[in-house]
Amino acid sequence: MERRDFLRCFAGLAVAAAVPNHLLADTPVEPVVIVGGGILGASLAYHLSRRGARVMLLEKDSPAAGATSRSFAWINADFSKQPLHYHELNKLGVWAYRLLEEELSGLPVQWGGCLQWYLDASRAQELRRQVRQQQEWGYAVRLIDEKEFRRLEEEMHPGRFLAASFAGQEGFIDPVATTELLLRKAEAAGAEIVYPCEVTGIEVRAGRIRAVKTSKGVFPAEFLILAAGVNTPSLASMAGVHVPLVPAPGLLLHTKPLPRLLHRVVVGPDAHMKQFSDGRMVIGDDFGPPKTAVHDYLKSQPQDFPDESIRDLHLQRILKQAAQYLPQVAKSSVTKVTLGWRPMPQDGFPIVGLCSQYPNLYVVVTHSGVTLAPLLGELVSLEILDHVSVQMLEPYRVTRFPTV
Repeated sequence: MERRDFLRCFAGLAVAAAVPNHLLADTPVEPVVIVGGGILGASLAYHLSRRGARVMLLEKDSPAAGATSRSFAWINADFSKQPLHYHELNKLGVWAYRLLEEELSGLPVQWGGCLQWYLDASRAQELRRQVRQQQEWGYAVRLIDEKEFRRLEEEMHPGRFLAASFAGQEGFIDPVATTELLLRKAEAAGAEIVYPCEVTGIEVRAGRIRAVKTSKGVFPAEFLILAAGVNTPSLASMAGVHVPLVPAPGLLLHTKPLPRLLHRVVVGPDAHMKQFSDGRMVIGDDFGPPKTAVHDYLKSQPQDFPDESIRDLHLQRILKQAAQYLPQVAKSSVTKVTLGWRPMPQDGFPIVGLCSQYPNLYVVVTHSGVTLAPLLGELVSLEILDHVSVQMLEPYRVTRFPTV
């Protein structure tokens, strides 16, 4: 068995779809219109077009302009991916990148794993419990001591941690470059990418989506996929469909190239960092709720900081937090500070599937967009082109939410 076939079987992709879906059985699939040019939309365009579907992708601004460009872009099935069915979906997402890496030369993915550690007794105890649980779930993560920590990341100064873990199969991508690569490959397979192109309405007749109205005209749509991140609820509402998201802001610093300091993702008590092969670093807060100091201006979900003083306040705060563990970043040159709004479904789980109101309207929106993009690209293509319902996606249907 070839390595690719082994990976595909291991990931369950070869046998994932087995149940016919009566909603899709008589649905023509051309043209397929995708709204959203982030990493999810790009993956969908790539996977559908390479299988022969006639695809048109509409992007409001430019590719990766939204949450994708402001994502930490960590590929993982981390401790937060609970319960088991969601952990397994993300674990398959990690493996899907291995498949994609074999398909796409130059995919900007870096492997090396992830280090996490805690100084607080209660969080350290929780980390030990989580490591044990994920080991029982078959995930390759383990507790490590100070000696191994320093061997893995010589430049880090983690302090006297009470517990640390290492997940060796994890990695990260350059999300903008990955999105652009997927779209180039989709275009090479025949997809049409249109931007800037804002959707202004959805035309419905006889219980089906018929066309998409945009700032660049009206485009017929035999099948419509909404994969527009935080803009998905407003787009879905044009067709009377309820897609509930909740605010989930995230702050990141992006630096100019530095000497090689890190070789993998590091997640500390109040900072997380990664370094690209060209030396650029991305540094963020912890992964908890936003700091109290930012609550007031985050309430209204602005697209960016209200003024430079607030931006600089958070720049200095995050740099100071990171410099506790990696002193060299204290005087690094920051090229930008991004305030990203992550597409977070109301219950925290992906929303993937057909809307009950229409047999040709499909929604794909998830917080773990980077980790899941290649996997969802393949599985959604199976559902649309092979007229099946993929069993592993059943917990994530939009129909779990009440219509409004």
